[in-house]
Amino acid sequence: MAAEPSGPAAEPAQPAQPGGPEGTQENRRELIRLAAVELFARHGYRGTTVRAIAERAGVDPALVMYHYGSKEKVFSVVIREAMRAEELLPALPELLDEPPGDGGPGSTREGPGSTRGGPGSRLVRGFLTRWEDAASRSSLLVVFRSAMEHPEASQLFREVAGGELLIPIARRIPAPDPELRAVLVASLLVGLVTGRYVVPIGPLADMDLDTVVDLYGPYADAMLLGRLGTPPPLP
Repeated sequence: MAAEPSGPAAEPAQPAQPGGPEGTQENRRELIRLAAVELFARHGYRGTTVRAIAERAGVDPALVMYHYGSKEKVFSVVIREAMRAEELLPALPELLDEPPGDGGPGSTREGPGSTRGGPGSRLVRGFLTRWEDAASRSSLLVVFRSAMEHPEASQLFREVAGGELLIPIARRIPAPDPELRAVLVASLLVGLVTGRYVVPIGPLADMDLDTVVDLYGPYADAMLLGRLGTPPPLP
């Protein structure tokens, strides 16, 4: 009769991860994401490959597939990180719910960062503040330029931006047709950042932030809370 094996049973072997630099899974994922941001910025969505992302990140291409599954999913993560409402508009509840108070119509500006105007004006200022920051602008430029150049990237942009930005805004609008109002305001913001940062057009690209908010804010206010189809009041 054969002797029974002694000692603890061996644990089943875990599947090995593809090769790459040492570190945690999250570190490797972030290396890949940062490499993708850089390459999407240089070559666009269509001109960037999984192999190129892997080479820039210093990992095996199989590791990119292990963590993300496809180039499309890498790009969707880049969009999601750039377009998250809590990143683009970290004070979203305050931006939309804060009563005008000292920053209401007719008040005087009290310096940079003033909350002059209604919720639409504060939303415009909050959104542009992220674009004014060079650190966050690079990822945003990648997303917007790729979405303008390639249908696949445009579709991914619509899907992610809808869930990450439009829905949170719509949930805060205390007026009829909140989804429509959110889309209208988002269209205003996309056009604004396109002419100011993505494809800079003078004099819009050269204006100071307060002037831009004063020009666009009343329209955003009207879209959020006004009677749709009625022009905003003249200053």
